[in-house]
Parts: sequence; C-alpha cells; structure tokens
Amino acid sequence: MRRRPPWRRDAHTRALRELRRRAEAMTRGDFSALGRPVGGDRDVEDLRRAMDVLGAHVQQAQLGMQDYIAALTTAQEAERGRLARELHDDTVQRLVALGQGVERAQRLLTRDVAAAHERLNALRAEITALVQAVRAMIGDLRPPALEELGLLPAIELLIRRNAESIPAITITTAGQPRRLEPQSELALFRIVQEALRNAQQHAQASQVTIALHYGPDSLEAIIADDGRGFKPPATGEAARGHFGLLSMQERAQLAGGSLTIESAPGQGTRLTVRLPYPGYGGRDPICDMPVGPEAISVTYAGALYRFCSPACRDLFLTEPARYAARLAHDA
Repeated sequence: MRRRPPWRRDAHTRALRELRRRAEAMTRGDFSALGRPVGGDRDVEDLRRAMDVLGAHVQQAQLGMQDYIAALTTAQEAERGRLARELHDDTVQRLVALGQGVERAQRLLTRDVAAAHERLNALRAEITALVQAVRAMIGDLRPPALEELGLLPAIELLIRRNAESIPAITITTAGQPRRLEPQSELALFRIVQEALRNAQQHAQASQVTIALHYGPDSLEAIIADDGRGFKPPATGEAARGHFGLLSMQERAQLAGGSLTIESAPGQGTRLTVRLPYPGYGGRDPICDMPVGPEAISVTYAGALYRFCSPACRDLFLTEPARYAARLAHDA
C-alpha cells in the first residue's frame, strides 16, 4: 500500500479535524460552514458532503417548522373566510327568504288554499335549487374531477357550470399537458375560481380567457378579463381591502410558484400564475425524502430532479447517473 507523503498526511489530518469541528458546531445549531470544502482528498470531501446533507436536514427542520405552521394557519383562515362569505352572501340569504315564504304560505292557507299550494310548489323548487347550490359548494371544497381527471378537465367542468353566466369564459391550452403535485393543482383551481368570482362580482367583465401554457419546467396560467380593472396594491398592502388577491398570492407561493397582477382602471385585469412541475418520482434521489414543487431542482438526462437541500443537490451532481438510476430502479 502506498503511503501518503508527509504533506498529504498533514492536509488529511487538518481536513478531518475541520470536519470534527463542524460536527461539534452543528450540535450547537451553527450551520454556517455548510457547503464549504474542507480541502481534503475525495474521500474526505465525500464525507463532508454526507455531513452537509445531515446538517441541512437538521437546519431545515429547525427553520421550517415555524414557517410551515404559519403558512398552514394562513391558508386555513383564508379558506374559512371564503366559505363564510359564500354562506353569508348566498346560502343564508336564501334560507331567510325561504322562511319568509313559508310564513306567507301559512297565512294563505286560511284564505286561499289554491294560492297556498301554488306558493308551496314554488318553495319546493327554491329548496331544490338551494340543495343543488350546497352540493356544488361541497364539491368545490374538494372537486372530485380534480383528483380523478386532473386540472384541465376540472377547469373545463367549472367553465361548463358557468356557461350561461356573464362574463363568457373561454380556455386555451398550449404544450403537452402534465400533472402537477395535488396541492399545486388544487391551488391553481382555487385561483381560477377566485379570479372568475372577481370577474363576475366586481369587474363587470363581459369576457374572461384562461390560457394554460405547459412549458418544460412549469405550468403558466394566464387569466385575463376585459372588466373595469383597478390599481393593484403595492407589496404588503394586499391584506387591506384586497383579501382575495392576498389569498391567491399565498396559494401560489405555498405551491412553490408565483402570481403576478397586471391591471389599471378601465384596462381589465391579467393574472399570471407559474407553478413548477414535481420532480422525478416526487422524492429526493439522495435521501428519499418527499419533495414538493417548491424544492430546488436539477435537470439531468431530460428529467427534473428535486432536492430537500443544497447539500443533497451537490451530492447528486457528483454522480448523477448513479443516483438517477437508483431512483428509477426504486420507482
């Protein structure tokens, strides 16, 4: 066996000492050295990368928990607010009207039985319509078509349900349709719903177009109307009087994407949503952790791979063929 020259042994020893120092620092919560080489040979560097993977996971768990709880709470409150508005503005008002109709029918029974029967038949029709509206609301909470058929058929079904409404809605697609992560598809479906609701209730639009562009790495959705438009809020102002816009932006961000707003008084509104595709197999090829569309990515041999941390990405790049083959075998 060949012996290392003294200067190589010294460098090797210094590199190992530096690794030990970094390991001790990580136990104290100091991750500042992640990603920095220690200057040793290939074996030492491989060990350093493995330690970086471990440290990145620990750091990610520490830093991500609070953000995750905050984001989850915000999303839940936004959905509760939307449901509360829908129930108050539509369902509750219709139930109040039904109650008043029943009182009038009761009074008619003592004076005009035929008119009372006619009124009760009208109330029955109103109740049937309300049941259908509540069923539609329940379906909107978790659209069956979205899970079973995918995003595009779910949006097409939503458009058909609004076929007789003003504004008129059209949809176009470009590129080869691909599935997103389930949470990303739900986020985009909700954004489309909110945009259509805004166009119907506030923008006084006559036309809405939805364009889906399936690109190599992400899906871009453009929702444009010819309504009266508005002055978009500056960053940080969406929460004051623009709750719907804030909800849409948060949905896009939680799915790892982005949403931009273009509008001006009298010029209509244009929303552009970009959501990334999931990585190959939906898992980190290094540590096998589930990774969502918000994770960092690398394209190799025409496939998109996502990673839970820069450390895992860097280790993948040392031997991409090996890790890609392993992931494909496991899948």
